[in-house]
Amino acid sequence: MSDEYQSPFFNDDDNISSSSSANSDELFSNENQIDLNSFADSNNQTEQVNAKRKKNKKSKTTKQKVLKTVLSVCLIFVITMCLVVGSFLIYVFGFIDDSIDVNLFDMDQAYTTTIYVKDSKTGEYSEYQRLHGGVNRIWVSYDKEKAEAEDPEYTGIPKRLADAFVAIEDETFYSHGGVNWKRTFAAFLNMFVEIYSSNQGGSTITQQLVKNVTWDTEQTGMRKIREIMRARRIEKTVNKDTILECYLNTITFANGIGGVEVAANYYYNKSVADLTLAECAGLASIIKEPERYRPDKYPENNAERRKLVLGKMLELEYITEEEYEQALAEEVKIVADKETIKEVETNNYFVDALIDNVVDGLVEKYNCDEAYAEQKFYNGGYKIYCTMDTKIQATLEKYYTDLSHFSKNKKGVTAQSSFTVMDYSGHVVGIVGGVGEKKGNRSLNRATSSPRQPGSSIKPISVYSLALDQNIISYSSLLKDAPTQTIVNSKGKKVKWPYNAGGSCTNGMVTMARALEKSYNTIPVQLIEKMGIENVFDHAVNNMGLKNLVAPEQAADKVGDHTYSSLGLGGCYKGITTLESCAAFATIGNKGKYYEPTFYTKITDQHGEVVLESNKKPKIAMMEDTSVILNKMLQNVVNQGTGTSIKSYLPNMKVFGKTGTTDDNYNLWFAGGTPYYVASCWYGYDQQEKVSESGAAKRVWGNIMKEIHKGLDVDVDFPDSEYVTYRKYCTSSGMLATERCSSTALGWYKTSQLKPCTTHGGSVLGEVDPSAVNTSSNATSSEENTSSNTSSNKTSSNTSSNKTSSTTTNSSKPAEATDSKPVETTTSTPAQSTTTSEQTGETQQTVE
Repeated sequence: MSDEYQSPFFNDDDNISSSSSANSDELFSNENQIDLNSFADSNNQTEQVNAKRKKNKKSKTTKQKVLKTVLSVCLIFVITMCLVVGSFLIYVFGFIDDSIDVNLFDMDQAYTTTIYVKDSKTGEYSEYQRLHGGVNRIWVSYDKEKAEAEDPEYTGIPKRLADAFVAIEDETFYSHGGVNWKRTFAAFLNMFVEIYSSNQGGSTITQQLVKNVTWDTEQTGMRKIREIMRARRIEKTVNKDTILECYLNTITFANGIGGVEVAANYYYNKSVADLTLAECAGLASIIKEPERYRPDKYPENNAERRKLVLGKMLELEYITEEEYEQALAEEVKIVADKETIKEVETNNYFVDALIDNVVDGLVEKYNCDEAYAEQKFYNGGYKIYCTMDTKIQATLEKYYTDLSHFSKNKKGVTAQSSFTVMDYSGHVVGIVGGVGEKKGNRSLNRATSSPRQPGSSIKPISVYSLALDQNIISYSSLLKDAPTQTIVNSKGKKVKWPYNAGGSCTNGMVTMARALEKSYNTIPVQLIEKMGIENVFDHAVNNMGLKNLVAPEQAADKVGDHTYSSLGLGGCYKGITTLESCAAFATIGNKGKYYEPTFYTKITDQHGEVVLESNKKPKIAMMEDTSVILNKMLQNVVNQGTGTSIKSYLPNMKVFGKTGTTDDNYNLWFAGGTPYYVASCWYGYDQQEKVSESGAAKRVWGNIMKEIHKGLDVDVDFPDSEYVTYRKYCTSSGMLATERCSSTALGWYKTSQLKPCTTHGGSVLGEVDPSAVNTSSNATSSEENTSSNTSSNKTSSNTSSNKTSSTTTNSSKPAEATDSKPVETTTSTPAQSTTTSEQTGETQQTVE
């Protein structure tokens, strides 16, 4: 049956029907036995395959999951980093301070202030001294065009010096935009992987400049970022030459030196413009490590690096092979002396006073406090054109450091003194503030800051100048030499006051010329009574510049210098300085113009811009005719009065002056002038005591002025005035003589005040030629005639006095005497008296 079912386990010939008859043993014989385990093995293998497949599938799934996880993490990381970097960039560009003052010439750096003095012969200024804070730095310009052209008038940074710094510090300076990214990344990687054998700086010259001008030096990544951003900003706004100029002026060298100019001065005793190629390379070598490569201490180190700098310049074709060889062969001489940079250990008194003067000017101009002004002075890079005459200053210093010129007390203490010399335009040309060697800077300067009682030297500048100016007196007006006030002395007794030196009075009529010549005390007091204490005080302070006089509201006793003793006799509450005295006396030699004393004419910054200028207009302290007449009266003091010893020092020179002496010779003064200079001298002890040599101030003044005037023309006179005339006066009335006056003498008068003698009547006699008259002998004889006719002329003199007063337009009524009891004043400075009894008849008898 073909269609019959065939078992797969049997042959085709075998059928199911025959199976029943077959031997069951044959069916299941070994040959025909079916291995049932094979089914099991097959299943196991399948299971194993399936299991393996499942395991592989599971493993593959795990890897996929891990991969997905890693990729997810990386993606998250990337996104996070993008967010972080984005936020960082937003922060950097939005909040990091990348601002910088692109006006690099106004950057806040410490620059050295330089003092210049004028050569009296050539009129040219030259450097005298440098003053600075912690860094000695002087700005010097860089003009690339002039430097390359080797302009002979160019005195700035030479091209070879600029090239040396560029070659060794930043060879891509002219091509980068502020940052050398290659060097920056290399320097960063070198921190972790040693690429270079030594640390290679990544900072460009522009970046170094940023660090120099911002003082931003903290060691952080953010500081570096700020530096890079600021450098790029500078490069966008400032040209390369300006960046290089600023860099070369702000870098610091060893020994407190800043900038290439001072470095050249110090190490080579040259200006930067005069440096050789080898010296330029030597300066560029210092910058890497200033202390290690400074040529004065480590010349071998500097020489080794100098060769490297020159090699780099050759490589970059800044120099030729020949120039390279010549520079290597050059013998570089190192000076390294502070004298080359004009530094001194101790300033002289003039420089100290100059500093104070400039600081005061800065305080006034910038409306700042003194501390800030001092900082500006020392770090502002100012060029100060001072008024000092170096020869005069040297004369003063030489004299005052020789202790043999000054007396000693019983305890061996040397007397002190101060001295000021000025011209007639307010320029201080020489000043000393103490005896002996000056031991410190900004120390006590007695000439400027230690007021002392001036004694009678105050009379012409406080009383006589005002009385003459207001026409209250004339050259020959007569007043009685007698005390006019009654006061209570230190013993409680009422006494007449004042008396002249020695405690006496002539009780006769004297002319104003005579009273000033002999320094009578009685006359100034009478004049103050006529003019009023307030008027005289105002004149002394505001017209004559005696700023140390004390107003009542400033004094502990509520009186101050509003006294007859202070203003008339010089027994002041504190006193005045020789600087004040000198400036006041200058008005008597320059037709009445008061110039505030100054120690400089002009001050500029390092770029030549004027900072301060001493161009204040003079104040009219007194009228021209008053000044000329007062000058003539004070020449009498030297010719035949209390200052006659001065003539022995300047025998052929015109000299005016006034002596001053206080109680018991505690303070000695002489102030006066020649046609060339005016000077004031104080002599005494810091702790007030008697000076044994009463003429000491005159001796010091005479010796110094004699030395100063050596070689000067003696045939020079003081300025004259068309408003002053030389006339005869009547010795009886003190008024201008007429043809009826029998006794006459000569004097000086204002052309606006030519009133004839009313005692004798008649017409005023004509003008007299001074050159044809011996004025000294006439003046002396006139006073003798006046004294002999005192009693007979009492009435006429009173008439004259009243007549004069009636013509005064500005006179005040006499002030009441307020000096009813002695006034003792205490002072705070060591150069001032500790106690001064001023207004008793007894204590003032010795005041001259």
